[in-house]
Amino acid sequence: MENMQSQSLLSNLLLFAGGLAVFLLGMKSLNAGLRKASSGKIAGWLATITGNSFSALLSGAVATVAVQSSSMVMLTLIGLVQSRILTFSQSLGVVLGAEIGTTTMAQLIAFSPGELGLPLFALGFFLSLLRRNRVVSLFGEVLSGLGLLFFGLKLMGVAVAPLQSSEPFLAILTTLENPLLCVLAGAVMTALIQSSGAFVAILITLAQQGTLTLEVAVPLMFGANIGTCITAAIGSAGSVRPARRVFLAQLMFNVTYVILFLIFLPPWLDLIRAISPSDAAGGLARQIANAHTFSNLFMAPLFLPFLPQFGRLLVKLLPDDPEETGRIPAVWHLRDSALATPEVAVGLARLEVSRMNKILGRMSRALPEPFIGGGPGRDLVYSRLPVSEGLLMREEKLDFLEKKVTAYLIRVMQEAVAEPLIREAAALMALAKDIEAAGDVVETLLADFPADGFDNGLTSEGKREIAQLHEQVCREIAAMSLAIEEMSPRRALAVLDEGKNFKHLLLELGFSHMRRIRIRPESERTHDLHMELLRALEALHHQTRSMARTIIRAADGKG
Repeated sequence: MENMQSQSLLSNLLLFAGGLAVFLLGMKSLNAGLRKASSGKIAGWLATITGNSFSALLSGAVATVAVQSSSMVMLTLIGLVQSRILTFSQSLGVVLGAEIGTTTMAQLIAFSPGELGLPLFALGFFLSLLRRNRVVSLFGEVLSGLGLLFFGLKLMGVAVAPLQSSEPFLAILTTLENPLLCVLAGAVMTALIQSSGAFVAILITLAQQGTLTLEVAVPLMFGANIGTCITAAIGSAGSVRPARRVFLAQLMFNVTYVILFLIFLPPWLDLIRAISPSDAAGGLARQIANAHTFSNLFMAPLFLPFLPQFGRLLVKLLPDDPEETGRIPAVWHLRDSALATPEVAVGLARLEVSRMNKILGRMSRALPEPFIGGGPGRDLVYSRLPVSEGLLMREEKLDFLEKKVTAYLIRVMQEAVAEPLIREAAALMALAKDIEAAGDVVETLLADFPADGFDNGLTSEGKREIAQLHEQVCREIAAMSLAIEEMSPRRALAVLDEGKNFKHLLLELGFSHMRRIRIRPESERTHDLHMELLRALEALHHQTRSMARTIIRAADGKG
């Protein structure tokens, strides 16, 4: 008899595991179909509909309903904050909205739609085969995912039906009469399966089979709200602090409201029973779904008026790191308020372009370090970064600033401005483009010769020759910063004079390297790296001369 009982228990466990797997596969297919149908517009929606706290709340709820995954919305939100498309403060309302949007699936599951699973899957599968009609095909994909989800629920329901008379299971439920243990168990289980929707579905399925009480189910559901934060925790790991604060906000929202509801648990359960009587069809399942919905809805009026204060608290708990902030591309000088006075706006653009050139100067100064310094080295400003990562970080800044400067100067030129100012604005746009192109030279070199851990093996003579050419390029770039600030043709001519002997020096150093190859085998082994370093320095030299000539032409009225 015991053997038969153990076999029956094993069969039920396997059936439940299979049902859960089918359910999760259905959720995955449903989510994929909805994301395809939205054509990746969720990120754009979140980025544009966050002007105030209420609209951010609404966008978070709608986005979560659209993709049926609060985790997906949270990961998207972290990415938007990481890439500075959204600010951390704008994200807070979206986090609240995502918690509300995730309750729709629980309401649907409470209707016991298991019998519809296979028919919906079959219909959706055949519709998804109609590839020529994209709308119908995507609708079929969504429908088939929903069918799998419902069928998985039915399998889980069949598996747990015998549990209502299982003494071991009833003993486990007895230990879960402590609400705090229920919260902990719900958090751990949800963290393991990484889906609060799936865990709430399991609770509703158990309730439909009469194996769970409301007193146990609701605290377990509270724990699911905490456990679902694990996805955001993983997604925010290694990101900038504002992005990590998005995860911290979700965690603190959920922990705070769970504590609050646990304090008032008995009257809250009485209210849930009053608005969804247990004598109705599927009464307990509906009560759990309503508890899930109304508790998350309650968060909105609770937190929404205090989001600014809550945001400041989170900034204090996880303050900005000055070094990390300094690595983020940002405009320093451009001001929209100056656009009404084009002369001032062009002056600010001049300062920003000069700053770009100084960033390029730092890049050029550090360029040979990973290759001729005997190791990867550390960035002089941001000591946590290897030199190569510092170079790439600044290249990203130059890309960002070139776009910002160009867009700003186009707006300046759309005003009624004098011809000399138009010429200067056009020259500054050309200078920004030249500086950005010079940054690309460094990026290309690092892509061709990964610097970290590279055993360069350059000879001491080769290193001295590269250092000699490198020093001249650095002087030229440094001199250009002041020439740009003043838009001075005199200083630009001095840069051209400085570089007159560059071509001759480059040829001499190239010949010297070739002579070494004949007698030094190690020079042959490092030939490619040696020549690419010389070519990179030559390319920086030519970009600098191009900038100098741009300033001279603008002053002559030929730009």
